[in-house]
Amino acid sequence: MKPQHLEVNPSSTSLDNAVDEYRRRLYFQPLPLFDPEGLRERIEEFPMFLQWIFLALALSNLPYDASSAKEADLIHSHARAARDTVLELAMRGTAQLEISQALCLLALGDILEGRPALALMTIGAVGRLELVRGAGYSESPNNPKGDASLRCYWSVFILEKGFTPRFTLLSQTHSKPEYPRSAREPSPPAYIGDEEYAPDLVTIRDDLRTDPGITSHAVRAVSFCGDVVSYLHALRIGKADNPADTNSNFYQLTNTLYDLESRLGHIHFVRNVGFSERTSEEFERHREYWAPWLLFQITAHATQALLNHPFIHLVTLRRANRPSQPRLFLQQTVDQAMFHSAWVTRLVQTCMDRGLMVYDPLIGDLVAATATIPWLFQYARDTKVSETSKENYRKCIEFLETMPDPSPRSIQKRELLHQLQSMSSQAHDNNMISFQPSKIWQLIDSDIMDAVAPQPTAGEAAGGQSDASKMTVSVQTTFVHPVVKSVIIIHTSRPS
Repeated sequence: MKPQHLEVNPSSTSLDNAVDEYRRRLYFQPLPLFDPEGLRERIEEFPMFLQWIFLALALSNLPYDASSAKEADLIHSHARAARDTVLELAMRGTAQLEISQALCLLALGDILEGRPALALMTIGAVGRLELVRGAGYSESPNNPKGDASLRCYWSVFILEKGFTPRFTLLSQTHSKPEYPRSAREPSPPAYIGDEEYAPDLVTIRDDLRTDPGITSHAVRAVSFCGDVVSYLHALRIGKADNPADTNSNFYQLTNTLYDLESRLGHIHFVRNVGFSERTSEEFERHREYWAPWLLFQITAHATQALLNHPFIHLVTLRRANRPSQPRLFLQQTVDQAMFHSAWVTRLVQTCMDRGLMVYDPLIGDLVAATATIPWLFQYARDTKVSETSKENYRKCIEFLETMPDPSPRSIQKRELLHQLQSMSSQAHDNNMISFQPSKIWQLIDSDIMDAVAPQPTAGEAAGGQSDASKMTVSVQTTFVHPVVKSVIIIHTSRPS
């Protein structure tokens, strides 16, 4: 006798709606699991357990009335039974593409609905299944079956690097498959305003390299993000080296960053795609390109900002009694943190201004983490830095509050930011600020493992002062003497 959830087929209307919602809310936000092109035809060939799980996730936030309530109950009932089937097959080691695809959907659903323990276990299971499956190392993105296999592999990779970066399997393998097919970049707008670039910004349009496509850039950016979060976690628990040393983890990450930047083709540059000139209709029409493009841009800038976070270099490493850093190095980290956090702010402001709806929980995590930088710099003595930081912090908060369908994880991060702002509202006049370091760590060390088993900080691990207590720091932004024009007054004596 077949399980009950295999005896009923979803309605055509539900499948139509699910495919539309998947393209709008889920595709490359952050997983490239299913190519939206031709998905409506392919979905009917999926095993029933995969159809039900896909429907439940894609339609999870759609409102329904009395007439559609019965259909919604049916979908969720069969999806629960399908979950049991998939987990049972996974525990048997059934390494099939459809099992891995279903586990990816289940893991993403657990993240979005605030079930971190289940998400952690599901990501671990699908990572191991992909290793057993061989992960399509010989697959080609040029045929539908190969492209589907590659999309599944890299979706698992993103789940590991984006949400459980301290517990990864696929990134540790030496052999990696090709990237799946990328959407073509849309034609540039008829007019790109001068505000897109500085007047003397170098123009690079003579790339002789073949660009691998926006999909590869987005995946590599998420991989780098996972490396940075793992580095921050090591600092959090006291495993700190000297970042100014050329053999430090900081320098290794910086070199990886340079490689990431050098591979990006000029066709994807902000100034060449006309991001701020696009309409909401254009974003929707070419969402297959804009979703990974935005993921790349925000991830690349946010991770660079976090790598240079003033909380790390001016607070954490000093508390760890590390050797004092060269002033030029500290100035560089401050400048980089301000520059890249400002770019994150500009990108999210453009999304709000141009009507690009963002549902990606990973982008939400990164924006919340980045917001801690302007939050800190708003208390700088430099008036220009302070005012700009206040505005950038406000824009990050506004973006997070306008993200549709917020998950419990997203709501918690917003609350942490509000708590930081509330406790620091009585900052001292001499650019001193008091806050709880633990709240910063919860925002920048963004691994769902911490929601399952909170990690101690270096002080707690060593039996020192609990990180729940406040600390007071001076917010500094200038470490080298700036070149400024001085007024020279020549005193002359009158003849007697």
